[in-house]
Amino acid sequence: MKRTLLLLTLVVCAASLWVVTPGKGQSLERIVEQLKTIDPEILQYFPRWRVCEPDLQIQIKQTFALTGYDPSKLDQTNIIITSAPIRQDLPEPEFDLILIECGTEKMVAQEIAQNMRKLSFKIADPKRPYCFVDIPPSEPPSAPQADEIINYMEPTNVTHAFTLSAFEQTLKIGKSGFWLKSSIGTDQVGYHYWSSGEARVQLQRPLYTNTDPDTRRAIPYLLNARLGMAYRLTGALDGQERLLDFIPGRKLNAGAGGKLVAGIDFHLPMHPRVGVSLNMELPLKGISSVDPIDPTTYYRYDMGTRLIFAPGYNEDPYAIAPLLRSTGQATLFYNLWVGAKGPENFFRIDLGVNYVEVQEAAVFSDTVNKRSYLAVDGVTGLIKYHPVVARDWIYAKIEYRNQGSFPFGLSLQFANQVLLGRVYVPILGDWFMLEGKYSTPLRSVRPYELDNFFMVSPVLRLNF
Repeated sequence: MKRTLLLLTLVVCAASLWVVTPGKGQSLERIVEQLKTIDPEILQYFPRWRVCEPDLQIQIKQTFALTGYDPSKLDQTNIIITSAPIRQDLPEPEFDLILIECGTEKMVAQEIAQNMRKLSFKIADPKRPYCFVDIPPSEPPSAPQADEIINYMEPTNVTHAFTLSAFEQTLKIGKSGFWLKSSIGTDQVGYHYWSSGEARVQLQRPLYTNTDPDTRRAIPYLLNARLGMAYRLTGALDGQERLLDFIPGRKLNAGAGGKLVAGIDFHLPMHPRVGVSLNMELPLKGISSVDPIDPTTYYRYDMGTRLIFAPGYNEDPYAIAPLLRSTGQATLFYNLWVGAKGPENFFRIDLGVNYVEVQEAAVFSDTVNKRSYLAVDGVTGLIKYHPVVARDWIYAKIEYRNQGSFPFGLSLQFANQVLLGRVYVPILGDWFMLEGKYSTPLRSVRPYELDNFFMVSPVLRLNF
């Protein structure tokens, strides 16, 4: 541990020497910005505390003001001290101040030495003879110490990342930028968790590095391509016993043979916060009467008074099974961080078109050959649900995320005339969270849809 702390201190010192030496083509503004940026991967090892001594708060604020900092951005009730890791084995260990924050303004080590020499001796006193509150390592960095990230569950500013929940499991593979994702449900059309009857596994590969210095930490790549497979779920049917009986059972099925899942997110090189997103999921196999099925794994509903004719078949159908077929989205998106110096509040807006197709299939039971099967060809009276009116085509989503000391997020999506809401809140630090999703159709409910579907899940989030 001692070696680790010493090594980290040397890293900080080396980084400070590097940033204060102007390289070829480096502007003074860029050098100052580098001085005030700390690598979040080693930030967790730095001692940090808040100053709560009124007299000391006033002195620090006055020093900032007299040095030329914007008084409107100073806040004496929000003063945070960051020190380099210290060796506890020294006879008189003392703190080595590397950052002092007052509101949204901040001084780094060089500025502290120039503008706050006498006051810094008191602040760095190992006994800290003033009122202070330590900031535990589990508390996320404050605004000047935090990086811009687009997805809190998939951070771009860490080497390894892992999340585990009932909805989704993700794994970031080293510094390669690759993400391996497994999810249940088809959120992009409003059917989350098992309500869609399918799940998927896909790999996200980064392409084309972002060279824009202002956005590349948050958006390291201009193009991310996704490729994977979707597969059908066979359990959790409505009307059957389930492990989670308090959650409504599904009324929609995925077809046999799986789906091809592919998509891209392309950020415009001239303005990386703006981009285009394309996503598609295409069945690899049609609905064929040749393939036998296990009818107990398909949700079926009665034909009622509907007239279903199948003149080319030896038996009459006895039920209808709805199958989720092709889906796709094409959207424009915009990423917005409110406050360039404090990227704690993030918004993402998506607007575009959405396509979803649900095909009814007739369910047959062949008592002679002892098999059941689905059929569409040669059967009349079945309904294919797909976009018809303008509202069916609309895809709109807005997401808000707070990356402050209480990291939470929420989003609202309108697609397929279904409203889908999502929210997550921290339970223990930023590594154990609670996530909830709720969906409801904003039109008349179709036979395969749930009136309201709410699901909540714990989320384990680990970053390295």
